[in-house]
Amino acid sequence: MAAQFRLYADTDALLRFELVTDNGVVLLTSVSYENEDAAIAAIWSVRETAANRRIVDPTGLVSEAPDPG
Repeated sequence: MAAQFRLYADTDALLRFELVTDNGVVLLTSVSYENEDAAIAAIWSVRETAANRRIVDPTGLVSEAPDPG
């Protein structure tokens, strides 16, 4: 599944970003940021950290996926 980060101004004229799939499904929406530099820094943070983090399921309904690395 390919996806892209999309920056936009919210109703308060602050910046947010969404992670959106090719077919338009929004996977996540960020908190608001005062400026573009802060929003882009947050996107980089998500990109760099998410791929290697554990999946935590406090419900216990789903077992953790195997470590990809």
